[in-house]
Amino acid sequence: MTTHRLRNFLSGALLAVAAGAPVLGQSPLQSSGAARATFTDRGLEDLVSEALAKNPDIAASAATAEAAGFRIAPARTLPDPFLALNYQNDGWAFSLGVQDMTFLGLVFAQPLPWPGKLRLAGEEAAFRAEEVKAGTVGRTRLAVEARVRRAYYEYLLARSLLDLIEDRSRAWREISTITRERYAVGLGVQQDVLRAQVEVLRLDEARADQTAQVANRRTELNRVVGRPQDAPLDTDQHLEYRPDVPALDALLIAVRDRSPELAAASHGIEADRSRVELAKKDLLPDFVASGGPMYRGGLDPMWQVGLGITLPIYAGSRQKPRLEAAKAELHSDESLYSSAALELEFRTRERFRNLDAALRVARLYREGVLPTDELSLESAVASYRTGKVPFVTVLEALTTLYADRATYLGRLGDAEKWRVAIDEAELQPSASMTAVGPAVATSKGSIMGSTSAAVGMSSSPSMR
Repeated sequence: MTTHRLRNFLSGALLAVAAGAPVLGQSPLQSSGAARATFTDRGLEDLVSEALAKNPDIAASAATAEAAGFRIAPARTLPDPFLALNYQNDGWAFSLGVQDMTFLGLVFAQPLPWPGKLRLAGEEAAFRAEEVKAGTVGRTRLAVEARVRRAYYEYLLARSLLDLIEDRSRAWREISTITRERYAVGLGVQQDVLRAQVEVLRLDEARADQTAQVANRRTELNRVVGRPQDAPLDTDQHLEYRPDVPALDALLIAVRDRSPELAAASHGIEADRSRVELAKKDLLPDFVASGGPMYRGGLDPMWQVGLGITLPIYAGSRQKPRLEAAKAELHSDESLYSSAALELEFRTRERFRNLDAALRVARLYREGVLPTDELSLESAVASYRTGKVPFVTVLEALTTLYADRATYLGRLGDAEKWRVAIDEAELQPSASMTAVGPAVATSKGSIMGSTSAAVGMSSSPSMR
């Protein structure tokens, strides 16, 4: 095999695996509504929609929000009336129908809160229901969507690493042919031929491990979508270098608008304000309207109506402390809202910087490291063919190239997951991601002893 053929082979493999075909970059950034860091990828959006429709956590949170909604009508409704049956007797002996003041009475009484209390109680319950809906349901939906997207990119990464192993195996077979050609004409040593054959065989181990990783990532994706875990995934997508990112200012506004925690806190503040106004009205008396007929036996019947009021004479130890407590809760929730907004901005800026770093490193590998590695391998192969360098030089160059390609793929996967983390708008810190591909040793002995591990068999851990 000529050096030119090897260079063409490696160039084609680099473009096929690192760039991928067809590429995700053909899809634009999601542009509906507020700015989003993630891309609209064909197939992925269907998986997200399917997960949102099937996920039991979303169903549970929706039921919780529904339960909160049922509390609105009771809060707006008058207290239950009460009905009393009274008997009044004039004298010691039973005198119904004989004495004027002896009667059997039926009394109906209805408590009537001070005007505005029921309205405020209903408003508070409505805001509490919106708080649950925005916070619980909104966070669950964003979390499920993010889990699907992360699992999807982890699957693509695992599959790309498997393709990378296949490419490396083909490259080793090509180099093994060179060692045999040199050995056949007396220019090489048998140790080089055996070493190349061992590396080809070792890649079978790597292929088996990575095949298991692909299956595991497919199972995880099916699980979070809600499909049978052994269901096939029909996608021809690959990881792609996609440098487009919305402006940070636009993302900060978007995640603030999207945040379930901020939306819930906002509704909670409105509920607290209604509670403060309701606590103020508790300082005013409530009413009780009553009335009913009185049966007097053979005498003419009587009837009565009445209107009573409550006397808030213990306001100093009951109503006023409740008012102060409501004001304190309002102040607390307003402060928590401000704290959450600052935390969300910090997390978004942090994720944006991590995304920018991942893209910068990916570009460095794409435009600098990988082409240099390719040229280094080409030079090593050419020099080995002429006997200018030992076989270990070729071994090191090939190991470095594929380790760097694995790292490049890992950075592409990291970038996609940082995009997902930005759009998830989570207040909790995102777990750091580890680039794919172990470090490449520089010493001759380390290279000869661990080249089979340098392709990076495991995908980067998910960002939880």
